[in-house]
Amino acid sequence: MKTYKTYICIDDTDELGGEISTGEISENLREYIQQNYAPCSLVTRHQLFLDDAIPYTSHNSSMCFTSQLNMVQKEAVIAYAIEHLQSVCAPSSQPGLCVGFEEELSDKMALIRFGEDAKRKVLTKEEAYVMAQMQNLHLSEHKNGGQGIIGALAGVGLRLQGNDGRVKGKIKVKSSSMSVKELLALEEISAVCLSNHEILPQDTMITIDSGLKTVWLNHQPVLLVEKTEEGYIPLDRESLRHY
Repeated sequence: MKTYKTYICIDDTDELGGEISTGEISENLREYIQQNYAPCSLVTRHQLFLDDAIPYTSHNSSMCFTSQLNMVQKEAVIAYAIEHLQSVCAPSSQPGLCVGFEEELSDKMALIRFGEDAKRKVLTKEEAYVMAQMQNLHLSEHKNGGQGIIGALAGVGLRLQGNDGRVKGKIKVKSSSMSVKELLALEEISAVCLSNHEILPQDTMITIDSGLKTVWLNHQPVLLVEKTEEGYIPLDRESLRHY
């Protein structure tokens, strides 16, 4: 049976002080798919609009990843994801789930615009459902009004766009200095470049003092660095906030 690139995104599953975060739940779903169906991509965190009209927990971000599934597997993943969300999501959360094949999208640019709009203005559930139906995407809410469907759909649009989001987690390395060539040998890094997207030569040495954080650029995980008086160092967390 033919397989297709499949997007899986969730939003608004946690609460302040809760036992589990949206990021952890997305990793749980990713692990389940990898163990039972197919390899998955890294998980990306997509920052959405912050406004008092939006009932977000702390940062209003959604979590998205992709896999390669057939139709039967996709339906099984949706069923499992719904059951999992209903069992682990925080009592006050408003979880939303979006799943679908890239090949079945009817207007990719419209979906990307929806994602970009969700980063700068308040959108409605009605707009989300209309967009999801037009794009042949599964979109469902699972508790307390389900406002998370907006972020779940937006996350798919932003992941589809390919230049948004920070990759969940940090890459731990033992060395305090590594060349670009050595960094590219790591499965979690596909490019090393400056913030202006200039790619560095492979013999460039990068000084490392903590776990490495990558962002999603050109549809791949990229380590952004800057040049200082002491040499090249990874951009700090504050510098990566707008991704």
